[in-house]
Amino acid sequence: MPPGSFTTILLGVYLAVFEVWIRLTPVWSRLSVVPLCVALTLFLLRARRRGEFLSPLDFGIHLAVVLDLLVEGLAVGFHEGHGHVLCAAGFAVVLFGYRGWQWRRVGSRLAQLASSPAGARRFPDAASCMDESKDWETGFLQVFRSGAESWRLGRRTPATMFTGPDVAFLSSIGCSTQELFDFVDDFLVYGEPDASTALEVQRLRREYFLGVQQGRSSPHRARMEDLPAKSASVDGIAWLPRLLVKARLKLRGEMPDDLMYGCGGDRPFLRRMGTDLPEFLRWVRDAGDDDRKVIDQLKSRAGVR
Repeated sequence: MPPGSFTTILLGVYLAVFEVWIRLTPVWSRLSVVPLCVALTLFLLRARRRGEFLSPLDFGIHLAVVLDLLVEGLAVGFHEGHGHVLCAAGFAVVLFGYRGWQWRRVGSRLAQLASSPAGARRFPDAASCMDESKDWETGFLQVFRSGAESWRLGRRTPATMFTGPDVAFLSSIGCSTQELFDFVDDFLVYGEPDASTALEVQRLRREYFLGVQQGRSSPHRARMEDLPAKSASVDGIAWLPRLLVKARLKLRGEMPDDLMYGCGGDRPFLRRMGTDLPEFLRWVRDAGDDDRKVIDQLKSRAGVR
């Protein structure tokens, strides 16, 4: 769907519904609003699964249009005049204004990515990628960049972002499409982690995958409900127990699809503690199963007693 067309459709429905309500009694307005808003919400959720929103906030603003319809239909009931046109205009300014601003940010990040040393080499199959121990970094940056271009074109799901050769290449270095999708998506929406950070994290995962796991993917996947809570703490440091588990799952390639090592909670936490995603993952790798060693390293870096 071309940029902005989804928003245009929603605002068109918004205006049309009020034009119909003007001609109906309050009873019919109230009876029609619930099924209408349920249908629109399902429409929005389907669009989100297809990757049609630029960010969670973009989805939230669109959802606010539906909620406004629900409130107007239930609480007001009787409608007259054309004040809804001003409401639609207000929503249009917010929606298109936000989308325009977000697209400018995405454009600057794509330009930043285009200037990175990704090279021009393409890998035809997984076997050739594994033979080229030096070129995998170029291939990874290249797939990151092509994924970002796919995102710009509206292919914002792991299944649509990458080509067959991309998938084979990622598999050969122990990376899933979901994991790289998460890095690309967060980079374009939030500006981090950048491609070089993703590369350093993948370097550690690849070494573990080829060295410890002998190039064989783990058959296990963690369950979200088995992770420590976000509020869980150790030595008074919240988030750390969860991050320790996430880092080990990342090394072993056992992350569930709904989990990201380096998410919007991990990045600010590690910044506050004076480290970053690759270094913390390296600490976890070197410590093996010794949580205390990682905890003490982190506390020492952050100057926490």
